[in-house]
Amino acid sequence: MKFNDNRPLPILLGIFLLLWAGSPWAGMVENRSPGDGPGAAPIYFYASQSGKKTLDKGSDGGNPFAGALIELLDRPDLGFGEFSTGLMELTAQKSKGFQQPDVSAASIRDVLRLCALQLAPKPAAQRRVALVLVFSDYSGANLPPLPGARGDMKRIADALQRAGFDEVRKLIDPNHGKLESAMREFTELSQQSDLAVLYATGHGIEVEGNIYLIPGHHPFLKKSTMLEKRTVPLTRLGNAPRASHANIIFYGGSRETPFSDD
Repeated sequence: MKFNDNRPLPILLGIFLLLWAGSPWAGMVENRSPGDGPGAAPIYFYASQSGKKTLDKGSDGGNPFAGALIELLDRPDLGFGEFSTGLMELTAQKSKGFQQPDVSAASIRDVLRLCALQLAPKPAAQRRVALVLVFSDYSGANLPPLPGARGDMKRIADALQRAGFDEVRKLIDPNHGKLESAMREFTELSQQSDLAVLYATGHGIEVEGNIYLIPGHHPFLKKSTMLEKRTVPLTRLGNAPRASHANIIFYGGSRETPFSDD
């Protein structure tokens, strides 16, 4: 399933979620316990549609997608179905239509499966963990810095803590070694948890349906032959969380297509 800018995604998704909420299958996710398996399949939420940019600093000083996420996390009573549609609607409002969020095609089924999940207040018996990963310093690359992303890191981490997450880790501008180490540690942490969240942002691109996050430690060459050497595939990051109930990936970066030819 693929949505374009002209389709009312929040409305359609909201209808699906309401229908699914009454289904006997909706609560099945709550029957799992940490350690039952390799973890639930990741659900990806994107700050923009394929081929589109995102704003580093919107009206509230950061990415409108981050602002929408923070506002929703601060709500005292929130289910996953309301959260999913609210994230899309609020991001569009805060960006004045510039950003139209998206959810991965493979994730639609998981969004429906989890619509009965209670996000706030957090159930006392559940363990929830998060990692906020930001690339904002591009002094070593031929790309502009992202000061809004740096500010969003603290704002999002604080919101997750207010929402009752048991452990929230922050990682900013890591080199390759630190990134690999942090992701391994987060995998181990999330394996003992019910729900894991990864928020990742920075300059990003999309090539043939795959999203790549660009670190800022070396010049980024707009050649597809350098893609694997100079970027971090989002799916590689998304495979790190291994919580038993839900693993949610929020990607705040752009999804531009940079290669016209080599």
